[in-house]
Amino acid sequence: MLACGPAHALKLERLESRYDAGRYLITLQVVLDAAPSAVGAVLKDYEAYPVLDPSIRSSERIGVEPDGTILLRTRIQACEGLFCRRVMRVERIAEAPDSLLATVIPGRSEVRRGVTRTSWQARGGETLVNYHAEFEPDFWVPAVIGRRFAGHMLRESTLELFRNVEERARGQ
Repeated sequence: MLACGPAHALKLERLESRYDAGRYLITLQVVLDAAPSAVGAVLKDYEAYPVLDPSIRSSERIGVEPDGTILLRTRIQACEGLFCRRVMRVERIAEAPDSLLATVIPGRSEVRRGVTRTSWQARGGETLVNYHAEFEPDFWVPAVIGRRFAGHMLRESTLELFRNVEERARGQ
């Protein structure tokens, strides 16, 4: 179940994605060849997200709430075949030492609802990462495109994201 070539040691343990009634869901479990502290540092470097995921065109902190929750705005280019859409998303991000919880703010996003949970922990000299995201666009997506996007693009972009997380974490 090795997910990539010899330049990366990422080990894929689980990857599922689906499109159901207008909602996208993806679950990923990988082992990265990097220390948990380095993986956490990369995942919390929000302004660098465009380097980690080419579909993210920009990412910026736009504020911090009184409880310390970070407000993050990202602009994403989502494409499947000839169907492309630029999507703006604003999320509240709650940080913990070994996890992130990102919740979409619907009135400020082109996403009706969404939540992403990412956690990481040591596994030997590596890091086990659990990632789960679900979101519902606030615009119409043809069902056939939605299924194709969930079946291909979403999985590939999520794998690429974590390959890049591993590469950057190994460089720290």
